[in-house]
Order: sequence, then C-alpha cells, then structure tokens
Amino acid sequence: MPQRFYGVRRALLIPLGLDVALLFVLMTSALRVPGETAEKFVFTLFFLITLVLFLRLYRRRVAVNEGGVVIRRLGGGTQLAWDEITHVGCLTLRRKRYLLLTTVKGFFIISSVLAGFSELAEAIIGRVSAERVEEECRRQRENVPAGIAVTAPAWIAAGAMIGIIVLKLST
Repeated sequence: MPQRFYGVRRALLIPLGLDVALLFVLMTSALRVPGETAEKFVFTLFFLITLVLFLRLYRRRVAVNEGGVVIRRLGGGTQLAWDEITHVGCLTLRRKRYLLLTTVKGFFIISSVLAGFSELAEAIIGRVSAERVEEECRRQRENVPAGIAVTAPAWIAAGAMIGIIVLKLST
C-alpha cells in the first residue's frame, strides 16, 4: 500500500489565504497613518490569528501507509500504528464529519475538511479490525456531507474586508 497524503481542501485554503492577505493590507494601512490605536490593535490581532489558522491548516496532513496513520501538524506530527488504534468512531455536526481515533497515546480527530476524506476514512476503517470500528462509521463513510458551509464564512469575510479597503481608500 503506497503512502497517500490527505491535506486540507483548496476550497478552504484559497479564501483563508485571501483573508490573510486582505487583513495584512488593512493592518499595514492602519499602522501607516496616525490615528486610532484600537483599529491598529484589532487589525493586528485579527491578522495574527488568521495567519496562524491558515498556517495550521496549510501544514495539516494525514497519511495512511502500511505501518499506520501519520498525522502531521504545524508543530510536529504523530505516527499511529494500526495496533495502537483501539477504537474508531465518527461524529457528524451540522455539515462536517469527524473521524475519532482513540489510541493508546490519546485520541485524535480527523475532520472532513481534508480533501479525499471518504477515501481516507475507507482506508482507516478497512485497516482497523472490525470490532474496533463503530457500525455507524461503516454506514456513514460513503456519504460525507459536502457543500460551502465550511468555506462560505471565509469568502464572506473576504468580501467584507474588500469593502472596508474600498471605504478606506475612498476617504
């Protein structure tokens, strides 16, 4: 079984990256002119939070290979051998689905914002012994909710920031 990486969908990364760029423009424009300290603080805070969120999502990868599951994050990663996974559960909240992996090291959550989440869930469920996988996971692995519910807030924020930039430039 070759190793395959599953990363966060580009449909989420693109608007979030745009949000980071627009917040950077707003922050630098606020820092250049003397004036409201609160505005400078708010734009800087929002920029830093959004930048960290973007970097965390950009670096998040999950791989499935012969040895187990590899979860990579911004600060490092975790290797989970197949025999370390003691339980596989699933949870659906609104339009997102989560795969919950309970292991001897703790528990790990894999979100449906990953591209190819259905294939990833299928690979994990297929490799873990049947008594460790909830029956609900087996039934739900095919029909992962899709839509714009995850990406819409990022696009709305980008539109709002473009409006703010246009207003700032017109004054």
